[in-house]
Order: sequence, then C-alpha cells, then structure tokens
Amino acid sequence: MILSFIIAVGLLTALWNRYYRRCFAGNITARLMFDTDALYAGDETKLCEVIENQGTMPVPVLEVGFHTKKGLDFAGTDNTSISDYIYKRDIFAAAGRQKITREIPVKCPRRGYYEIRETELVTYSLLYGKRLGRTLACGAAIHVYPGNTNVSDILPLCQRMLGTAQCARRLYEDPFAFRAIRDYTINDPMKTINWKASAKTGNLMVNTFDSTLSRKAMLYLDVEDSGILKYPDLTEESISLAATLARRLTRQGIEVGFCFNGGKAAALENGFAPTNKKDLLIRMEHMLAEYLPENGTHSYETEIRGYAAMADTVQIFITKNLTSALYGMIKKYAVESQTLMICPVYRGEAPPKDVFPGGSREKIRILIREVDRE
Repeated sequence: MILSFIIAVGLLTALWNRYYRRCFAGNITARLMFDTDALYAGDETKLCEVIENQGTMPVPVLEVGFHTKKGLDFAGTDNTSISDYIYKRDIFAAAGRQKITREIPVKCPRRGYYEIRETELVTYSLLYGKRLGRTLACGAAIHVYPGNTNVSDILPLCQRMLGTAQCARRLYEDPFAFRAIRDYTINDPMKTINWKASAKTGNLMVNTFDSTLSRKAMLYLDVEDSGILKYPDLTEESISLAATLARRLTRQGIEVGFCFNGGKAAALENGFAPTNKKDLLIRMEHMLAEYLPENGTHSYETEIRGYAAMADTVQIFITKNLTSALYGMIKKYAVESQTLMICPVYRGEAPPKDVFPGGSREKIRILIREVDRE
C-alpha cells in the first residue's frame, strides 16, 4: 500500500513537472530594450524589461538574467556582478496572463557599442526539486558615442586658421544665393540674363548673386598604442577630441571630414572627405563608438596619404605618437594647407625634446593637450 502510494506520488510529480516545463517553455517570454539607440558618454538611459506570462498557470519564481560587456553602470540596482562581463539577474513572480514591465536606470560613463544577445529564464519545479531554464535571443543594443571634452583652447585657433584659408581662396558667386536684378553690361555672361525681367522693362536685365565660400576641415585621428606601455587615457582623450571638434565645427557651418587608423580595414574605409551630410557624421560617431583597441590599428600614414594635400582645407592631426618622423611625414603631405597638430600628453610630461619640434613652424601649429591620469 505504501509502495503504491509512493509510486503514485512519484508519477504525479513527474507528470506535473513535465506539464510545468511545457507551460514554462511555451508561455513565458522576455524582451529587453534600451530607451534609446545612441547617446553620449556620461549620459543616462533606461533598460526596459518586459516579462509576459501568456498562460493561465502562475510562475511563482522566475529569474531573468543577461550579460553585456563592461562599460555600463547599473548603479543602485541589486543582483549585479562584474567580472569579464557585467551579469545581472532579476527575480519576478508572474501570475497567469500577466505582463510585467520594469525599467532599470543605466549610466553610460564610457564610449562603446553594447549589446545583449540573449536572455536566460530560470524557474523551478514543484518543491524546487528541479531547475528549469531556457534561453531567448535578444537584440537590445546601444551606441555610446565619445563624450564631449573641453575644446575652448582649440576652437579659436581653428577659427583663425579657417579664416586664413578663407582669405587665401578666391570668392565665387553662389547660384542659389540670389541678391538682386540690375542692368546688363558687356562683361556679363548671357546665362545670367533674366529674360522675364528684360521683357517687362524693355532692357536687358541680369541676376546678381552673393559671393559665398565653403570652409572645410579634415580630422586625422591616430589611435595606435602599440608600445610595451599602454596609454589608454591618451587614446580616449584623442577620440573625444576628434568627436567634439567634429560636432562643434559642423554646428558652425564648416564642412568636416574624418579618418582614423583604427581596426584592420583598408584606407578610405575608415573615413570620408569634408562634408556637411549628417549621415556621414553619424557614421563617424558609430565608428568611434565601435572601435576596440584589441582590434588593432593600421598605418596612420596610409590614412593621411588617402586624404591629404587638400590646399583649401584646414588639416587637423590628433596623435599622441609625436615623433620627428611623423612631423616630417605630416609636413610632406600637408603641402600648402593650414595645419594643426594636437598632441595629448599626461599632465606634467612633454614629448622628448629631440623629437618635438618645440613650437609652430611654417604653416604647422602644434598644441599640447595635458591629460590627467586615471
């Protein structure tokens, strides 16, 4: 009798666990999504967890876990651990036909591309006798663009150099900047005649236009850090400088181009010529967010050679690897352009005197940017 009872209990438990597993596998879903697709380093966002029990059977204990690479800060939230990745696990109790939404505040102190590829769901069978789990694909991702840094000492210098380049070029009329209509002179080309106005007045009349000038700047970013001693702070400052300058110059109506030697891509795949197109500037932000030092670098000279020798463009080189050879190479490719070299160094230090030119020579200006060690 007792044996029969034990067998019956065991059979019922097995059937219940099987039924519970089927209900758990088919009825519980979890979705994760960031509140925005992109933001700047130092800003905050939210990660939204949506747990839904589509069945009638309640799930008294449901663990929802995920992991992403380090760089995000789930400050003020429990059940978070950090090792090679950030691991987070939350516990829910889902009644039948219930949908639960939870928002987790996320700080983004560091640039990068962060994604959550999968979500792990865990529950337990009757009397916690067995652990049941399943993994769901997840497409939550966010670009954290390089943060803005102080460029108040750089922008005035850039403005003066852009003004110099502007004065050195010939002004031309912009056919879209209409100014007025005047009488025809023998020096006016036929294409400028306004035939409708001429018919009304009985005399030849021509359109006149305002003269405009396109201002351009090209940013060359060097992220190589291949020595025995690594200087990640200087690399990050270089990246922030390039991103901030591109944003500020673009807001002032200046066409901005960009290239850098991050990753193993061929030349011209990591940049673009001066433009005011927003999609290319967003592409720059994406490239800088996704760059990882472990992906390596390629030749800085190759990138420079691909875009340099623009006589009507201010050239801005950002590099912590200032050497006499690099200076000579930039001097070679800069030709007649107004050129600025920005060199991040640790505060209190300076590049060796034997490789540092020690000031501005010809059309090349050199600016040392001091960075605090973290």
